[in-house]
Amino acid sequence: MKLRLVLKVKNKKGKDSSIKFNIAPSKHIGFINFVNYALKNERDVTLTFEKISTSGQREESKIFGKFRLEGKSKELNESMEEAILAKEKDVKAKKKKK
Repeated sequence: MKLRLVLKVKNKKGKDSSIKFNIAPSKHIGFINFVNYALKNERDVTLTFEKISTSGQREESKIFGKFRLEGKSKELNESMEEAILAKEKDVKAKKKKK
């Protein structure tokens, strides 16, 4: 299963513009836990950017935002979480067999 973060915005003419970021399989559970925490506790999520130079120096961008996540349905979120956990168990079982 693939997991993607999709950001959408409408332009001046009312058309959708979007960008998609793939989330690595090793980060699926952590991302889902983060989203579930924000949903269940009704906490604001802060969006910031971090610039990393070629020398490794990190600098926080001046652009930021806050928003609150809303779920479409609890059943959908729970089924997605169960599917990812099942896949992780399968991967761990295959590694143990080797």
